Amino acid sequence: MTAGNSFTLSDSAKSLLSKVEEPVRFDFYRTRSVEGLSPQIKMHIQNFGDRVEQMLRQFERAANGKIILDRIDPEPDTPAEENAIAAGVHGQSLPNGDTIFLGLVISQGDSEHVIPFFDWNKEGSIEYDIAKAVHEAQQLSKPKLGLISTLPLKAPPMPMMPGQPPQEDQYIISELESSFNVEVIEPTASELPQDLDMLMVIHPIGLPETLLFGIDQFTLSGKPMFLAVDPSSLFFRSQQQQNQMMMGRPNPNTSSDFQPFFSAWGISYSASEALADPDIAYTQQNTMQPAWLIFREDNVAEDFLPAAELNAVLLLEAGSLGLDESSKLTLEPILQTTESAGSVAGMMLQFAQQGALLNQLEASNEKQTVAGLLSGEFTTAFPNGKPSDPSASPESEETTEGSDQRYTGEGNVFIIADTDWLLDQFSIRRQNFLGMMTIQPINDNLTMGTNVIEFLGGSQDLIGIRSKGEEARSFDRVQAMEVEAQKQYQIKLQEVEEKISEMNQEIQQLVTQQQGTGLIVAGPELSNALQELRENEANMRAERRVIRRELRKDIDALKWKLVSLNIGYSPIGLVIFGFIFYRMRKQKAL
Repeated sequence: MTAGNSFTLSDSAKSLLSKVEEPVRFDFYRTRSVEGLSPQIKMHIQNFGDRVEQMLRQFERAANGKIILDRIDPEPDTPAEENAIAAGVHGQSLPNGDTIFLGLVISQGDSEHVIPFFDWNKEGSIEYDIAKAVHEAQQLSKPKLGLISTLPLKAPPMPMMPGQPPQEDQYIISELESSFNVEVIEPTASELPQDLDMLMVIHPIGLPETLLFGIDQFTLSGKPMFLAVDPSSLFFRSQQQQNQMMMGRPNPNTSSDFQPFFSAWGISYSASEALADPDIAYTQQNTMQPAWLIFREDNVAEDFLPAAELNAVLLLEAGSLGLDESSKLTLEPILQTTESAGSVAGMMLQFAQQGALLNQLEASNEKQTVAGLLSGEFTTAFPNGKPSDPSASPESEETTEGSDQRYTGEGNVFIIADTDWLLDQFSIRRQNFLGMMTIQPINDNLTMGTNVIEFLGGSQDLIGIRSKGEEARSFDRVQAMEVEAQKQYQIKLQEVEEKISEMNQEIQQLVTQQQGTGLIVAGPELSNALQELRENEANMRAERRVIRRELRKDIDALKWKLVSLNIGYSPIGLVIFGFIFYRMRKQKAL
């Protein structure tokens, strides 16, 4: 009955369980008695534990005897507690000094997978976590995922500076490593490993020709690829600003392209232009970021399985993707803007104010594709053969010269024209809860990334489980009112501020002219300018009050309608229904 079917076992989970051949054992370690805490925290822990246990019972029933569920209470100083710790289940320390357990050990034969502790900040992913653990417990080996990225998704093995703590991987890497053996391929490498099952290419800049040839042949072999390019990378722009302060360091390239491949595939993409869309722009504290776009249900392809249940994907200064008429491939749009979207120069984004971008923006009057699945028969980007490797010896060149080259091949490539969305700062929030570092998603960025990669990698039974919807549901109509008022407010405010800035410059010129005498006299010209400035400031405040008052007026009216419906109309409707039901019963008795 909930919008996201949060309490119903999905068809994908049932499909996964139908493929279980050998019995699977669930050892569920849960501390039953929690004392010495405030009633609110105690109730929260108990309710969440019940929620996990109910989901495990659903798995047990749906598996038709293939799952054996054993519920264990690891009381302090007992063999059950020792077994939980030995199995890898983490006890969580409470403020009163007690330790609670809420973990799961899934075993099948010699294979075992452990969920150390169910995170109560991720209640919506309980079903997925359990199903994923069942899937991984049955895998003999993980597929191998190659990662080529100039974006620092994988932390360096050693700290950048002596004495600094080691850096952490971006959380997307931790998520992928639970399903794949991730092999990092340096952007300077000359070739791909031979045993890859899937490939990720993130922000490709300056890749060697021989490595590009390897990517080309990998795609034509039918193996899937995940590709992310970016016309305006916020991460590398911040690096550029740091390098300007530290002389002698080269500036990183803030935009990336995949031009040889896009030309061969018939993809239209501009590495110098980003999209802005006021209708789906990110808004916070009355400030709109037109080039920061939030893709909700209306802007996400419902038919594409990995994205079917996404609610909020945040992309930052993304580009536009299209397909040439001459292309033989099919580009299925996954993320699309509204018809109000328009292109802005990537260089303008770091200089122009948000209000100025809105004023300069020209709507394209058609939806723009930001991410899509490219499929069909691909054509090689190297029709003249494999490029020579400058670092290779003549003998090795001769041995590879006669090797077979693919010129066409069926394949699948997921393309997205943004890279910053993969970073932790735009996708998750790390929190310390009762001494344990927890991860709280702030949008569906990581969900989309892992969904697509797992989909391409073949684990399709997990896709329908992944997104159970947001627990905190937003009021779409109220958000639409706020966006519309924000658009008017931002543009008018920017106009007034520009006028005030011009007045300040005029006043400064008048003051500078009189400073030569050593005494500033507020003459009529200066007094009139000051008076006009004060009037403009007063008008600005008045306009701001009017817009906010109108915004509150519409929202408050909607609020009172809902309150009246809940408090007044519902009981009245119940009374009328009771009266009608009573009359019907009475007439039937007669």
